[in-house]
This record gives sequence, structure tokens and C-alpha cells, in this order.
Amino acid sequence: MKPNKTLLLILSLFLLSACVEVPEILQDPASLAAPSATPRILPATPSLAPLQTATQPIAPSATAAPPAASASEPGPQLIQIGMYDQKNGWGRSEEALFHTSDGGQSWQSLQIPIPANHAYFDAAYFDAASAYVVSTDLGSTPKLLHITRDSGQTWQEIELPNANPGSARLVAVSPEILFLFEDLGAGAGSQGVALSRSLDGGQTWQQNFAHVPGETSNASLPFGGIKSLPAFLDRDLGFIGGSRPVDNDTYFFRTEDGGSTWQKQNLPVPASITGYMALNQTPLTFTGDSQNIIEPVSFSLPQGDPLLVFFSSSNRGQTWQASAGLPYGGAYHFLNPQTAWVWADGALYKTNDSGQTWQSLPDGLPEGASVNSLTFTDPQNGWALVFELDFQTHLYITQDGGQTWRLSAP
Repeated sequence: MKPNKTLLLILSLFLLSACVEVPEILQDPASLAAPSATPRILPATPSLAPLQTATQPIAPSATAAPPAASASEPGPQLIQIGMYDQKNGWGRSEEALFHTSDGGQSWQSLQIPIPANHAYFDAAYFDAASAYVVSTDLGSTPKLLHITRDSGQTWQEIELPNANPGSARLVAVSPEILFLFEDLGAGAGSQGVALSRSLDGGQTWQQNFAHVPGETSNASLPFGGIKSLPAFLDRDLGFIGGSRPVDNDTYFFRTEDGGSTWQKQNLPVPASITGYMALNQTPLTFTGDSQNIIEPVSFSLPQGDPLLVFFSSSNRGQTWQASAGLPYGGAYHFLNPQTAWVWADGALYKTNDSGQTWQSLPDGLPEGASVNSLTFTDPQNGWALVFELDFQTHLYITQDGGQTWRLSAP
């Protein structure tokens, strides 16, 4: 029996975030039961013709802080995970950052040297050993960047220049190329933001874009609209999505100069989707791949179920192709531009053709649950953070591509 669709939609929108190899876990072969449901193939939405689009560093005050990590702490209430090999990965709760070295069976709480008055932090990861954390107290500057290259055993602290009051998020393109995306405040369907770039792993920064109060009418990235986290294919080419209360419009912009200027992009929305309001989510990129990018868009429709559609480009955003839509789309993970898993309408779906068709997988997760985060390291090994009816989040592991799942150690 599927859970209430309205509840699933609320939970998915509230808890959605995006992260891959699990340790070898010995299982009783009998526990790996054959699929209990016949796979169902959803045909692709008729596609439209591809759209043709145009297209003083500041020295930080760096300090080093090498506190030891705390003892192993299994079973934290994680809100997001990112695995980078069969054993090592990162997890984040509302208040702490964790590392696992046994595929998620246990989690080590990391003691980041964040000042006591800093009540906010955001984390980005690049590999199994490297993580970047930005912290602030929201009401004043400066913000601090904390960097580890040894899985959280030691940390370097850098004071961020040009930091504005408010929250900030990190985008890690490579170990050297980082972006800091700052929220300057939102209201009445508008949001001011600032974007800074580092080309030396966070040691120095340059602010490339910022909304100026009272001077927003001429900004290439409009002040109007609520922005999603941007993504970059390299140091210069990037994309940002968002939403605004306008019918039949996708809020999607492109930059070719590291965020200094932006150009509106029009995605090829299938003709069958009309009267919609769209939420363009954070674009998806792939490590070491400067060609492929995927833009997830949630469509709210005047009639019928909301749809999640993935627009994919294999030529740096010059042309796009729409996937088949999935109703009530929630958590998702793209292993590569072709292979992905999506939690939608109370079931798990998989594609091997960039979403042109979707295969429903057997009901291997608890009834009534909602998947908040998915991550895979290869076509077989994956993890799911599952919010269950006990109002707790539990970690499940698959070793057969999502056909069957088992609960990780509590």
C-alpha cells in the first residue's frame, strides 16, 4: 500500500537535498529474495527540438587547528550522505559532520573547530578525504572556511573576505576551484545573493557578483526569484536555477565568466506540460566531466500530479533534452549521465537512458517511508536515508542496484 501522496510531497520538498561504495556485507542468500513486483517501464515524454543557446585575490588569515576526532558514534540522525568508495564517505546531521570508514555501519562525529557563537554551517565534499565547511553566526562577519584533507583528523581555518551577514553554501568543482554562494536576504518572491570564487583551494577569494540594495534592476541575475544553489562545469561555465510565481516559465540562468554576468536560458519543456509553475533545482555535474550537466525541474500543475523532469545536456548546456516525468518526485542520484535512481510517488525508479524510460523497482523499503537522500557508487552498491513512521531517519544499504535493501547497523 502506498503512503499518502500529499504527505510524501510535503516531506520530499522539506527534506530534499542530493550524494558512493558500500563495504562487503555478508548476507544470508535467502534474504535476497527475488523481486516481488514486475518491473514497469514508463515511456519518454515526447521531446521537442533541442534548444540552441548563445552563450585582487585577498590574502586570508589562515590558522591551523588539529583536534582529534571523537570516538565512533553510530546511528546519527543524518540528513544527507555522500559516499566515495566502498567504505569511506561523509554524512551530515542538522548540527554535526560525520565520517564513515566501514560503509555506513558506524559514523565518527568530527570535531570541527567552529566558534561557539557560530550557529550555522554548510559542508561540501570532493573525495573520501577532503571536505570543506563554512560557518557563521548569521548576524555578523566574518565567515570561516574549515578545510580537511585527512577525513576530519585535522582542519585548516581561513577567514573569508567580503563575507556578508547571512547564510552561505559551498560548491566544490575541484580541489582548487571553489565557489561561495551567499544569501543576502529574501522576501516577497525575491532574493539577493553574492557569489565569490577561489582558484587555489580556498586560500584566496574574489567576489564576482553581488546584488546591491537599491541597484537590483540592472543585475544580470534578477533580484526577483528565489535561487537554488548554482553548479559549475569549470572555473567559468556555470548554471543557476530557482523559482518565481510566473506561469509557464523556467527560472534558469547561465554564466560564462565565473558568475560575473548571467544570461536567461529557455529549457525545452514538453508540450504536454502546460499552465505550470516551475522550481529549477540545483544542477547536477559529474567529477572530471566538463560536458555533461543535468537540470532537475519540479513542475506544479493546475490539474494532475506534480512532475519531476530531468533536462540533460551533453554539450555544456548548448542543447537540452527532457526526460519522462515522474509524479511526486523526491530524492534522486545520478551515478553518471545515463544511470540514475529516483524516489517518486512512494516507489523507487531506475533509468539507464537519462530518464527517457523509468523502471520501477520492487518494494524493498519500509511501507509508508520516505527517502530523503540517495547515493550510489556503482550500478550495484547504494545507500538510502529513509524517514520512517517512527519519525526517525534510518540508513538502508543495497548491493543489487536497489532490488533489495537491508537496514544498516543502528
